[in-house]
Amino acid sequence: MESPRVVLSLSDSGSAAPRTWASACHLRIGRLPELEVSVDDLSVSRLHAEVYLADEGWVVRDRGSSNGTILNGVRIGRTPQPVKISDAIQIGNLHFKVEHVHVRPVTVRLGNKTVQVEAAARRQAGPAEFDPPQDAMSRDLKSFFRLVRGAHRLSETGRVSDALQAVLDGAVAFFGARRAGLFLLDEVTGQLAVRYFSASSGGLVPARSPSKTLATLAFRRRQSLLFKDRTEAAKYQAESAVRGDVNSIMCLVLRAPDREFGVLQFDRALETEPFTEADLNLADTLADAIALGVDRQQLVERNRALFVQTVTALAQAVEMRDEYTGNHTQRVTTYALMLAEEMGLPEDERRQLQVATLLHDIGKIAIDDQVLRKPGRLSDHEFATMKTHVLRGTEIVQMIPGLAWALPVVRGHHERWDGRGYPDGLKGEAIPLSARVVAVADAFDAMTSDRPYRAGMPAARAFAELQAGSGTHFDPQCVEAFVRIRPQLEVLLEREAVERRNAASGDHTLSRQEIERERAAALADPTASTLRNAFADKAPTDRL
Repeated sequence: MESPRVVLSLSDSGSAAPRTWASACHLRIGRLPELEVSVDDLSVSRLHAEVYLADEGWVVRDRGSSNGTILNGVRIGRTPQPVKISDAIQIGNLHFKVEHVHVRPVTVRLGNKTVQVEAAARRQAGPAEFDPPQDAMSRDLKSFFRLVRGAHRLSETGRVSDALQAVLDGAVAFFGARRAGLFLLDEVTGQLAVRYFSASSGGLVPARSPSKTLATLAFRRRQSLLFKDRTEAAKYQAESAVRGDVNSIMCLVLRAPDREFGVLQFDRALETEPFTEADLNLADTLADAIALGVDRQQLVERNRALFVQTVTALAQAVEMRDEYTGNHTQRVTTYALMLAEEMGLPEDERRQLQVATLLHDIGKIAIDDQVLRKPGRLSDHEFATMKTHVLRGTEIVQMIPGLAWALPVVRGHHERWDGRGYPDGLKGEAIPLSARVVAVADAFDAMTSDRPYRAGMPAARAFAELQAGSGTHFDPQCVEAFVRIRPQLEVLLEREAVERRNAASGDHTLSRQEIERERAAALADPTASTLRNAFADKAPTDRL
């Protein structure tokens, strides 16, 4: 059977025949003479890149070179990237080709079972060593490998909570546990808290989640612990042990490279055999895999939260230029997310909608102050200028890599169901759904918010205006769903009204809003439909 190996060739070496290198585990590339692939070329760093056999197969990565490493035309960094036959790898000015890659399957005998795994499975991802003890050999370790791989892939799934719950449920079954709890560190309180919980389906399922006493002990000691009987656990005043309804407990610390951030805990009922050290070793390996997946996902979430905060700050910077629409973007985003949830949009689409809605008026940053900050109603020419904010916003978002999914909202939130909107005159379902959602949320906030030349209308009238525009201005299904969440929206409106009243009652002077309202009262037209005034495409109008 063929051994695992990789073959690289260099065709631009100056000789007629290409130079080739082969290895069963590792090829380091650079100018140093001791490297497996040593080349004499000044465009290549001393240790430039490496190709090696990892858990997932053969990979290539840069080693901090000066001129970079390029895989199939894309520059890569220190993160390993998979390679396959015919891949092109550029190292400085040299061009390598992957001529051959092969990973040999490995068959291992575990007790009376034969299990085939990838060759890379011999390497351990986390800090725990995985050398299955003899009394664990009789288990179906294929199930355990599936659990570990499922944990490793947590960061690759869109629904991490479901994937993590599935791993936890599988672990309860594999270890014959009564229940399992995943404790994660709350960075605000500094305490562990149960985030996920699983219980066996056989017999009476405990209604309560595990106590965190022993989990906290293991976390503080930074060491995974096994309590083989409840007598030992009771010494630490663990609730379950003191109560006498557990036999033994395992607490496995979740570790990232730079910190500990949680504990995975299992317990068994009195009528079952206690956990063994073999169980502890296996569970610690699973905890390492879970920790890797959760840590990656937390990093993704932190980066996403930072991105949302940055976009929010950018949106607020735009709003600071338009003193009459304060907090408009945040309110529209809140309404749009509530509507999207009511309509059953998937979580990933709602996350994109959040950012896109925050950016929906970003183009106003390019509108002249004389138009944007005008206290009164806009002229036809000024309104035409204001309408260009969707085009300016599109131009801005197009310059941001990876934000193409926000363009339908930025460009299309003023399109109309009947095709009379702008900028493209799209009609019906040709308008992206996300833009239709934001159109309803945007209109509702425009109608219920105070402007210097008119007071915001009551919620009841705003809902009536939306229903009147259903099928002409707005998507009927969006309006229907928006009306269904009317109670929650009215609670939000009342809460904001109370906050405004509380802020205004700080002294005995008129609030700024009241002063502006009085100053512009003559400009108001109480007999006109506010919806028509706000969204007509011919008459002078409010700013949008």
